[in-house]
Amino acid sequence: MSRPPAPLPSGLGRVFSTSRAMSAGATADRLRASDLHAPTSGVRSTRSDSQSVEAMARAYALVLPQPFVFSHHTAARIHGLPVPHPWDPSERLHVTRPSGTPLVVRAGVRSHRGLERRDTELVDSLAVTDPLETWADLGPELAEDDLLAIADALLARDLARPKDLERAAADRRTRGAVALRRCAMLARPGSASPWESKARYAFLTWGLPEPELNMDVLGPDGRWLARPDFLWRERRVVGEYDGDQHRTDRSQWQYERERRARLEDAGYTYVEMTSLSLVSQRHRHALRARLVRLLRE
Repeated sequence: MSRPPAPLPSGLGRVFSTSRAMSAGATADRLRASDLHAPTSGVRSTRSDSQSVEAMARAYALVLPQPFVFSHHTAARIHGLPVPHPWDPSERLHVTRPSGTPLVVRAGVRSHRGLERRDTELVDSLAVTDPLETWADLGPELAEDDLLAIADALLARDLARPKDLERAAADRRTRGAVALRRCAMLARPGSASPWESKARYAFLTWGLPEPELNMDVLGPDGRWLARPDFLWRERRVVGEYDGDQHRTDRSQWQYERERRARLEDAGYTYVEMTSLSLVSQRHRHALRARLVRLLRE
């Protein structure tokens, strides 16, 4: 039976630089032991440390040259903004340094310059571009509907005002600036999820009237009926984006059926949509045709 590794020097914590560990008395052999993970050269973490973007950023922060902040996708994830894909530990961390300083050359890092032109803040001791700057930095990186989803989230969480979005978009002169300016005009605080934002973006690109978002619908007797995701009040049409929880949660599924019946009994046309309605070409065309018929004919 193999012997367990010797205890590490006290006070190192769950993530630490190898230089600090060796100064505290750890040997090179001990730092190669199987109970430790090497997130990047010169850093070790305990195997129990979570493989989250925050954990990875803390590890890299120990060896990155100052000054720097985490930016772009990395900052968006740390802020909890709705970037389109879930975190993957193989994803490179985005780091921004001042103009005139060397780019970071390290595996797992994508380096940028321009720190002196960006507003920054600390999130749980991690230096990051602030949410508004992060959104603007993503202008060249994301599709327009994904940029709109983040802009909506900034408004909904009171992290920005419409005029802040407009100013940040106007300040950018790089690729993606036109998309940022469009999204600044289209952003609304009432959107409750990224997929709702992406659906609304589709409606607008199809030339449909802009819906009210998450507004109460009352029956003829003043009784509350529902608060649908999308409401075209004059045409008596409501739209609902159903995520996976609507399919997997039986009580949620039952509630949706009852709500739909209430709305249809009151004379509203109910339009149900899912992610497939937006990503499948066939389903997207079908949704567009139905909404055009209901709202424009």
